[in-house]
Amino acid sequence: MSARGTGGGTARDHVYTELRRRLTTGVYAAEVALVPGVLSAEFAVSRTPVREALGLLEQEGLLRGTSRGFALRIRSESELLEIFEIRGELDAAAAAAAAGRRDDIDLHRLQDLTARARATSDQTEVRQLFNAWHDAVRLAARNATIADLLHTLDAQAKVSAPWRPDAVARPYDDRDAEHEAILAAIVARDAEAARSLMLEHMRHDQKVRVRGARAHSHA
Repeated sequence: MSARGTGGGTARDHVYTELRRRLTTGVYAAEVALVPGVLSAEFAVSRTPVREALGLLEQEGLLRGTSRGFALRIRSESELLEIFEIRGELDAAAAAAAAGRRDDIDLHRLQDLTARARATSDQTEVRQLFNAWHDAVRLAARNATIADLLHTLDAQAKVSAPWRPDAVARPYDDRDAEHEAILAAIVARDAEAARSLMLEHMRHDQKVRVRGARAHSHA
């Protein structure tokens, strides 16, 4: 079997990208076993790129090795709280940096995402727009180290506390308002306000996500 993927990258890159997407969107149950031989057949590639992709995901803290292959690395509640704590501090630092470094293109991107999130009632679309909004703030911060660290922390949090649609159709009005307040601080180049507002926003997200993970684990 070929060692190259069909999208122009290597087979390892293709497998890594797809498995990472599945891990961070709740596709796999916590007890699932990821077996290189099974994945090799699914992706129609040799076992070498599959093992390499799984190894990269293990290094990121998303998987752990087992006798059969790999399993999801599900964090304890205390570990999850630590991840959310440092993620909140880094996102707050990114918002403060964005207030000082953003340009007109950054503002247009953030304003567009904010308006689109406010306008839709589709929960999955809202969540995707929220994720894109946070990515846009990090981009405006012009700090690759913060962005890289948050990319990993986001994934670790999503494996242990994946987003799930809420029972009500539109539970996001408060988060829309928080995004709008943070954006206003970034527009005004008020770094301290952007920092404090983002930190509070991330604390709210932490409470919702940890509460959801706790409820799901006892279901």
